[in-house]
Amino acid sequence: MRLPGANLKYAALLFLIALPVAMPDATAGQQSKGKGVPENKFLDAQVPEFELHNQTLVDGLWKLARTPMPFAFGLEKVLKKRLSDPEIQDPTFTFQLKNKTVHEVLDALCQMDPRFSWSMDGATVNVFPRAVVNDPAYLLNRKLERFELKNATDVQDGLLAIVRQLPPPLEQVANAQIGGADPYPPEPWTATLENLTVRQVVNRIAAHGGPCGIWIFGGANDFRSFGFFNTNPSPWLLKSKDSRPEDARP
Repeated sequence: MRLPGANLKYAALLFLIALPVAMPDATAGQQSKGKGVPENKFLDAQVPEFELHNQTLVDGLWKLARTPMPFAFGLEKVLKKRLSDPEIQDPTFTFQLKNKTVHEVLDALCQMDPRFSWSMDGATVNVFPRAVVNDPAYLLNRKLERFELKNATDVQDGLLAIVRQLPPPLEQVANAQIGGADPYPPEPWTATLENLTVRQVVNRIAAHGGPCGIWIFGGANDFRSFGFFNTNPSPWLLKSKDSRPEDARP
């Protein structure tokens, strides 16, 4: 993904690691059946023409999400072992599809880059490495039996709440800041969610900022980072603050 003029700054987050108890919320191409989750009609929307020219799965997701029926997605990139390791080169491909549904285009993207699978959670498409599907130790597979958010006014408030409510030990995760406008509602947000994975909680935190919220999780095993965006009209800014618990700060 190329974002012209983007200036990435990182503020450390310390995440607490839970016991290995949770699996991903759905398998490839299937919709989550969670209580209260609405049926998503946009998967059946026709895409008259979709083509990529020497581009990656990430490019395809951004292009697909900007169609006349935009949607939210969360992408979990393949993590490097160490931050100092060379960047992982994503495969590129060229193809053209006509009169396919959004569902079929998502399937095609994951077939072209078979490292990835996708699932639905509410109104959000989640794309994640196939290698983590059965990994209970993977951060975003971990489950929060009860998640409480009080008076949140930006995304970082939500991430900090996750930090505080997962069991120990602590682990570093960073938050990438991208220049742009911050559309997060100014009214304090209080919510209680139950029996959700970290992935599902992040979906809801992003969605509170708008129906087309996008988040990307990447980096390395020793330095992970989140970036939050919106398809309309440009990447948006997360307010800068240290999101570590006070007792974990230097």
